[in-house]
Amino acid sequence: MNRLQKTFQQALFLFLSSTGLHLNSNQTVDELLDQSNTLKTNIDIAIQGIGGFMYYAPNGGIAPDGVLQAGYITFENMAAYNDALTAVQQTQFYSAEDFVRNNQDTAQQNMEGAVDDFVAATLAIVEILAIQEQAEIASNTGSIADQEALQDFISTNEVFLTETEIQEYNSAITEIEQYGNQYASFTAVLSNDEYMAEFQSARDDYNNSFLDAVLAFDAVAGQMTLGWDNVTVAVDMSQYYKTADEYYLAGQGTSFYTTSPIVCGYNFSKCE
Repeated sequence: MNRLQKTFQQALFLFLSSTGLHLNSNQTVDELLDQSNTLKTNIDIAIQGIGGFMYYAPNGGIAPDGVLQAGYITFENMAAYNDALTAVQQTQFYSAEDFVRNNQDTAQQNMEGAVDDFVAATLAIVEILAIQEQAEIASNTGSIADQEALQDFISTNEVFLTETEIQEYNSAITEIEQYGNQYASFTAVLSNDEYMAEFQSARDDYNNSFLDAVLAFDAVAGQMTLGWDNVTVAVDMSQYYKTADEYYLAGQGTSFYTTSPIVCGYNFSKCE
C-alpha cells in the first residue's frame, strides 16, 4: 500500500477531539470522603478506648485522664461533614451537556468506524476505476490495441463484482449517513443554549437521571427527542440542515476526496 493510499485510508477526519464525560463533581465526593474518614477515625479511637475500659476496669487498671476525648467529634468536624453532605447533594454529577457530549462521542466513533469500512470496501472494488479508465481510452481511440488491452486487463485481474462486496459498500454508506447525522445533530444541539436548557429542565423538574435517558435524532423529521418514562422533550433541528450541494461541495475540498482513488486513480499514481 503506497503513501497516498494510506492517506486515503487513515487520514479520514480533522474532527475536534471528544471530551467525553465531565465528571467535575469528583472534588465534592473527595471532600465528603475526607470528612467521613475523619469521623470514622474518631469513632474508631473511641471504640478502642471503651474496649480498654471494659478490659481494665474489672481488673483495677486506671486510664489516663481524658483518654477517651481523642474520640470526640467536634462541632467543627460536624459542620465540615454536614457541609460536605450538602455539597454532594447539590452537585450535578451528570448534566445535560455531559449526556449529549457522551452521545456525540459515541456517534463520532461509530461514524469513523463506518468510514473505515467504506474505505476498505472501496479499495476492494477499486478495479472499477481501472476498467473505466481503460474503457474510456478504448472508446475514444477506437484502437484495436486499446480494446484488446482492456480485454486482457479483464482476463488477468479480479474485476468482477460480488454481491458481498456491493452489500458491504452500500451498508457502509448507510451507516456513515446515519451516524454522521447523529454526530452532527448532537454537535448542533450542544451549541443551542435554549435546547440544552430544556433538556436540563426536564431532568431537574422530574427528578430524572441522564443515565436513564434516551437521546434520538430523526433525520427525516428533523427532530431530536430526549426521553424518560415520565417525560419526553422534542426540539426542532431543521435550522441546522445543509443542502446536498453544500455537502458535496464541501466534500470536494477535503483530503479524504483529494487523496481518494477518484482523484488519484485506481492505483493512486496520478497523485504521486
